[in-house]
Amino acid sequence: MSAPTQKVPLVFFRTATGSEPVRDWLKNLDIAARHAIGSDLLRAQWRWPAGMPLCRALGKGLWEIRTNLSDDRTARVLLCI
Repeated sequence: MSAPTQKVPLVFFRTATGSEPVRDWLKNLDIAARHAIGSDLLRAQWRWPAGMPLCRALGKGLWEIRTNLSDDRTARVLLCI
């Protein structure tokens, strides 16, 4: 029997003034891009540790999640684990 899946908590970076630039950036994207990035964040959150092609280790606890968007762009979100 395998161990139950643990959800990795995701918290957006918050500045000293309380703004969340990554959340603001996500809110300004079109709905398809938001959905694609959100789906990849959810996969990383529930399937951690996730490897390539979803997550790439950058070293010292920093990870990059790459999401291919429909308009030939790539969104990159960084995680600190």
